[in-house]
Amino acid sequence: MQGIELIVSVSSPMELDGTDLSPYDSVCLGNPYCRRVEGNYAEQLALLPGAVSSLREAGKKVYVTSPAAPRGRDLPHVERLVDAAGRAGAQALEVHNMGVLRILRERGNPLPAHMGAYANVYTHLGAKVMKDYGAVRVRPNAEVSSREMEIIAREAEIEVEVLAHGKIPLGVTDRCSLLTESEEADSNCPSACRKDHWLTSREPALRGGSHPGKGERREGGWVLKTVGKGILSGRDMCMLEHLPGLLSAGFSVFRIEGLHESAAYRSEIGRVYREALELAASGGTYGLRPDWADTVRRHAHVGFCNGYLFGKTGKLYVGPVLQKGNPVL
Repeated sequence: MQGIELIVSVSSPMELDGTDLSPYDSVCLGNPYCRRVEGNYAEQLALLPGAVSSLREAGKKVYVTSPAAPRGRDLPHVERLVDAAGRAGAQALEVHNMGVLRILRERGNPLPAHMGAYANVYTHLGAKVMKDYGAVRVRPNAEVSSREMEIIAREAEIEVEVLAHGKIPLGVTDRCSLLTESEEADSNCPSACRKDHWLTSREPALRGGSHPGKGERREGGWVLKTVGKGILSGRDMCMLEHLPGLLSAGFSVFRIEGLHESAAYRSEIGRVYREALELAASGGTYGLRPDWADTVRRHAHVGFCNGYLFGKTGKLYVGPVLQKGNPVL
């Protein structure tokens, strides 16, 4: 496992509480979607020193995320965030915006930059520009295939992070879809985004219940998850059957997307991927254990997909094991 890194995203102390971090090498603190998320490490900067210190004492690498779509009014806070993360001992800042990357550069690059899911990394040329500004790692956009990721890594000579499991980030907006009034006036803020919210197509409808986890989804419909200012895939990106191929292609940094998920999700999915990566890296015969399949199925409300990593439509899933006997795929 030398050189392989498994990362989990955690918004707040509430999400961190109860999460078994033993499978993970690194933790990315904070919520990039909304500054008002309760306990957001990227907003409540006084929480950073204690969190970073305890995680580093536990042997974890610690990164801090920044807002995915900052406005001009957010930039003074971003500057404070950069300073606070550096003082707290964080080892990188996750950046989704070229303006934030410029702030880092103007401040002498006090932290390495990891380009996040909304940084618009599509080509090696774009990644090279980001590298020139201080980026040491990029996470290509969801539409980028694994072959294109290989080109980015090789031609830009930069580390590439791969989403191994979890909801795929699809979009971010400045307006919360869960509120009827402004954030300051609506009494449902910030508690609304603590619950799961799903967007479904009218036709075909869900059978057996309105929640995608309680029924079978008819062929052709779609389900998305909304976290207020962010839209995510309904299906879980799942690369469990494809880890040997990713490792042989040279990828070594993998993310479990844990934002707006349960502690059990982060803990159990992390344990599965830790065990699977160890097996894949051993060079022995690789095969999915039944308990791994049962665990990821239990936590998938809608089913699985591979995004665009294989150059196919984002909602498809490639792999014989997890398809078998799973009616919601």
